[in-house]
Amino acid sequence: MVYSQEKRRAQRYIRKLPMNLYRMDYQDTNNSYYAEMNDYCDNGLSLMTNEKLVLGELIHLELKTYDPKKQLPEIGKRYSGIIRWGKRYPSAEAGTNGLYKYGIEFSARTI
Repeated sequence: MVYSQEKRRAQRYIRKLPMNLYRMDYQDTNNSYYAEMNDYCDNGLSLMTNEKLVLGELIHLELKTYDPKKQLPEIGKRYSGIIRWGKRYPSAEAGTNGLYKYGIEFSARTI
């Protein structure tokens, strides 16, 4: 059996951290959603949330617990990114929306 090669070019680091997720079309700081980073690499990260997002959507992320001594993605505490892929996981604990995993590519674009 032949397996397809992974498309990832950068090394992935596993790190589970809570994040605030802000949709760019809702820039009010009181309108944030909970997300959890699963892993990251030099050009992006993956996260889990129960918020349904749109592929290609520009979002803003902020780490809830930030320790500048720990190695994290290139920018630091705050990130802008574009949703590149997504997958829905049915979950009774995640409410009516279910649980989603997304791949985020870091973006130089800001709010």
